[in-house]
Amino acid sequence: MYYFGEYRVALDDKGRMRIPNKIKSQLGNGSVTICAGTDGALFLMTEEEFTGRIAELAEETPFADFGKQNALRMFSSTVFSPEEDAQGRFVLPSKLREYAKINKKVVFLGAMTRVEIWSEEAYDKTYGTDKLDINGAVRALGI
Repeated sequence: MYYFGEYRVALDDKGRMRIPNKIKSQLGNGSVTICAGTDGALFLMTEEEFTGRIAELAEETPFADFGKQNALRMFSSTVFSPEEDAQGRFVLPSKLREYAKINKKVVFLGAMTRVEIWSEEAYDKTYGTDKLDINGAVRALGI
């Protein structure tokens, strides 16, 4: 599955949010996993996608490689499977909100093989319309 597009949502007064309908329909009816990602974003994947990616990493990391074991511990401590209420809302754990600097407004970004969740402020600072450089992106990708 490939994900595309940008969707903006806001946390409600109780800190709950929803996965945008377009993304939710692409994810299907199964469980999803959210974890800390790169550059201050969170990654959202189906549980199946996440399990496939993490299984290789976990199996290939030697117990004696303390650096990689510590990295696995740090990463795995951020993994979260949201449980939605009847309206499809869930509360993002404070550890993930702090990591992504999410206060109120959120951007869900389809990033090909995963969905990224950004604070609106961080996303706009890095990828906002005034930063849009399609020519540079095409060159970087070699398209």
